[in-house]
Amino acid sequence: LWGYDFDSTMVRLGLMNLMMHGIDEPHIDYKDTLSKTFNQPNQYDIVMANPPFTGSIDKGDINETLSLTTTKTELLFVETIYNLLKKGGTAGVIVPQGVLFGSGKAFVAARQILVDRCDLKAVVTMPSGVFKPYAGVSTAVLIFTKVYDKEDKVTEPATEHVWFYDMASDGYSLDDKRNKLEGYGDLQDIVEKFKKRN
Repeated sequence: LWGYDFDSTMVRLGLMNLMMHGIDEPHIDYKDTLSKTFNQPNQYDIVMANPPFTGSIDKGDINETLSLTTTKTELLFVETIYNLLKKGGTAGVIVPQGVLFGSGKAFVAARQILVDRCDLKAVVTMPSGVFKPYAGVSTAVLIFTKVYDKEDKVTEPATEHVWFYDMASDGYSLDDKRNKLEGYGDLQDIVEKFKKRN
């Protein structure tokens, strides 16, 4: 577990949560993964992340191994997660939908990493309100597998087909109260259809 802008209270809560769920010796690294001091390329088989987004970082603090010319954390995290994966490693990452549709050069470059260097398997869009009361922004889950390393020459884009799902409900109300609704929303349908996609 790693992130950007963690504080020591979050680390302690994370440790306690893992222990309560049967992980007797949890390991949490307290690091800023976008900073110059962080460098762990090709280390992980699986990355699951809900990184902080719609923020920006000081240009002078950004890790120099990142190629995207932006201070937007949502884009820098996409590249960081790509870098962290081993070849054949898979990530499930929550991003603001702007990552999918932004027209700026850095947005286009981030999508090129996902489509050309990775096999972008799925995009599950989520309605705004899923993260209320903390954020009302529309988000999406990206599921991708790293095919080409940074140094590899891309002979043809790694992504051939992308499975899309437009989630209407996650099983909770989309207002600030986030009350449990009857049923599970679209979650079980998403898992079932993802497994059966062709």
